[in-house]
Amino acid sequence: MTAGFTTERQDPDLQRVSDALLRAGQRARQLARQTDTGFAVRIDDQLRILRGAELDMPPNNSYEP
Repeated sequence: MTAGFTTERQDPDLQRVSDALLRAGQRARQLARQTDTGFAVRIDDQLRILRGAELDMPPNNSYEP
């Protein structure tokens, strides 16, 4: 997994949130591909609907064509 959110909390559940969020995003993209459904994301404070090849973008909220 790539680096994600970090927390200073000692709660072990909170320490695993970042990986869980990344897995959820990957699964949502996979499901959107399988069902040919748009995937709504916020990129640079703009709501976008990603489809097709755009779904293969890295989940870091930066868009570089």
